[in-house]
Amino acid sequence: MAYEAFVIRGSKTIFLKKAIARNLYNKGIDQSEISELLKLSQPMVSNYCSSKEKIPEEITDIAENISQKIINGKAPDFHTCITFSDKSFEGNYFLANKNEIITDENIKIVNNLTEAFLILKGKNISGLIPEVKINIAMSKLKPTGSNDVAAFLNGFVVADDKIIGYNGIRFGRSKHLSSLLLGLKKDLDTNAIMNIAYIRDLGGTNFNVSYLTKEYKLIDDKDQVDILLHKGDFGIEPCAYVLGKDAVDVSKKVLKLINGLNNEK
Repeated sequence: MAYEAFVIRGSKTIFLKKAIARNLYNKGIDQSEISELLKLSQPMVSNYCSSKEKIPEEITDIAENISQKIINGKAPDFHTCITFSDKSFEGNYFLANKNEIITDENIKIVNNLTEAFLILKGKNISGLIPEVKINIAMSKLKPTGSNDVAAFLNGFVVADDKIIGYNGIRFGRSKHLSSLLLGLKKDLDTNAIMNIAYIRDLGGTNFNVSYLTKEYKLIDDKDQVDILLHKGDFGIEPCAYVLGKDAVDVSKKVLKLINGLNNEK
């Protein structure tokens, strides 16, 4: 997740806090509260609020913006940023973890996951809903860790046996699916995975099926696998995992699975 940040040179920090203190005081905020918000002593806040010292215009603009955010309920946090560049980084920026920086590959993954959701949206998936949140995870082609795997934040929203929504897509969030997918990629040609409820009879669905050990290791040496089954363990729900080249491929296999299971009834 990206966070808004206001970057100024260290020499201007005093001016900034002085301007913010004045703004908040003029808007009726008590000096003791200003002291706590800006991590200043109360005598310092009193000095700032009564000072007639002129504040540089570029600082007053930033201070007004920050002051309004504080009034709206956001608490500021001051940090020191050290760079080794000749370029000035003053201004309004957004800070994000390295894995959340938008690259072409990240965009493709997010778009693919979104399309996968739209394929499944509104479809009746009764019988495939596990006790835990149902989710799809998709990795970069050459992942170095879980931060290179994206999934739906807190899984899909399900109502009346139908997938109806989701709360965002994030990299590095679905620990179980991402770690499982990264482990499987060492032996299988797969970039996406979806967890569904355990299915006892897949004989008539024409999928390549295999099993996982209790430790989530492949039980055989198959090169192509569509669905992996895990029989569960003490405190662990039995589960099935649908694999694919990407999230869209996975969602299409799930639809095919639904149709196959319905035809058997």
